[in-house]
Amino acid sequence: MFGKKKFQKRTIGDMPSYKSYSDALHPARKRSFMKIFLILCCVFLVVFMSKYIVTFAKWAIDQITKGTVSVISNSLGQSMTGDEYGNINVMIVGYGGTGHAGSYLADSIMVASFNPKLDALTMLSIPRDLEVYDTGRWIRGRVNEVFSVWVGRNREFATGAALLSSMLENIMWIKINYYALVDFWGFKWLIDTLGGITIDVPESFVDTTYPTLDNGYMTVSFTSWVNQFDGEKALEYARSRHSTSDFARSLRQQLIIKAVMDKLIDKGVTNITKVKKLYADYTTMVQTNISLKEIMGMVKYMYNLNNIFSYGYTTECSELNYKYSTPACFLYTPDRSLFGGASVMIPDGSTPANVWFYDYTQKFASYVIHHQGYLIEHPKIAILNGIDKKFAKQTLKISDGFANQLAVKLKKYAFDISNVQNFTQPISWTTLYVVSTWKVDQTIKMLQTFVPIFHVEKDTSMVDPALLSWYDLVLVLGNDYIPYLTTNPFSYYK
Repeated sequence: MFGKKKFQKRTIGDMPSYKSYSDALHPARKRSFMKIFLILCCVFLVVFMSKYIVTFAKWAIDQITKGTVSVISNSLGQSMTGDEYGNINVMIVGYGGTGHAGSYLADSIMVASFNPKLDALTMLSIPRDLEVYDTGRWIRGRVNEVFSVWVGRNREFATGAALLSSMLENIMWIKINYYALVDFWGFKWLIDTLGGITIDVPESFVDTTYPTLDNGYMTVSFTSWVNQFDGEKALEYARSRHSTSDFARSLRQQLIIKAVMDKLIDKGVTNITKVKKLYADYTTMVQTNISLKEIMGMVKYMYNLNNIFSYGYTTECSELNYKYSTPACFLYTPDRSLFGGASVMIPDGSTPANVWFYDYTQKFASYVIHHQGYLIEHPKIAILNGIDKKFAKQTLKISDGFANQLAVKLKKYAFDISNVQNFTQPISWTTLYVVSTWKVDQTIKMLQTFVPIFHVEKDTSMVDPALLSWYDLVLVLGNDYIPYLTTNPFSYYK
């Protein structure tokens, strides 16, 4: 009825032992407590390790995806043509198009230069009011008019692009092999197709004279915050100029390009099928000489593009105080009467009779495009004046201001100069103290093209300890800087 249970023979040694009477009465309870304890430990371990497991899983998937994309990009894509340094340079032009006043005047002009070896992108904007002159092509006027000479007359986009890129090559002294031309309608379409973009607006502003299609004006405003823009709002943000400077406008346009790149990655631009579809749609709205194969060849670089630098040639800076100096400040505004009442800009060193002096604009472009290593390192630099004042005055008739002047100049070339002050005592030799434990070799190399630095020291015992906590490099000017200035007169531009 109940079945038979096999008899098990046991000896005294086989009998369980208990430490207490309670254990003898409830042996199962103790085992259950142990099970619960072990389960809780396992749960805690899983929860504690989960974020690392998830991070590792994402990393593994990301590496697999990168590898897959790289293989496909290499097999189906084609390398773009670089300049003599290997940089891939693309001229990007925005213009009004049909229905807008000045339909084919270039509204925005910039060059994007990508360095495949460093995974670095530099964007450099050219203000549209820059005066240019080309005797060979009978061109004299603002640079934004160059594009419209051929496009406006004959709708020859390729010829207009070649003419403008040739002018930019002279200004920047780089080879520009590619162009992308987009009108306002194409710009809005691109943003809307991506589902809008996210812009972290750095400064709030209001523009009460934003142009409308009926030749009137409207008010647009933007708040300093993370904003979601559709195509229309992004266009307003890019074009607004009367409430801010033309240079702030150029940097806003570069922010938009960054946001578009981020959105392309979010939408799976690294998926080759999507790239083909996007390219097909893109070329119906944008004039370009970049082929589909070349686009596919560039897809593999999208994942690692973490170094993006933005600049725009400008007149807005101060040579009196390094705090108010800015990168790419190599233009000035001449007397309007010399240009028929027009407000234009010309390069420093130029004259109204000779507006094509591009030595300084070319040098800046060379630094930020072909020597991006020091931009990537980006150390904070303090400049200290250790020159004996009596010695300086006897030689140059001036005794101070050397550190501030040099700081202004270096900021023009995009060095991060964060402090200027006097050294504790006069020193004989200009010395660069290396505080940073990170690599700063490229920055040191670039600094030596401006300053005769023969002593690079890692022993920072001579430097004020307060500086060591805030700066990566401390440059102390010594008495040898004065003889250098007598044979190499100081210039803010050279």
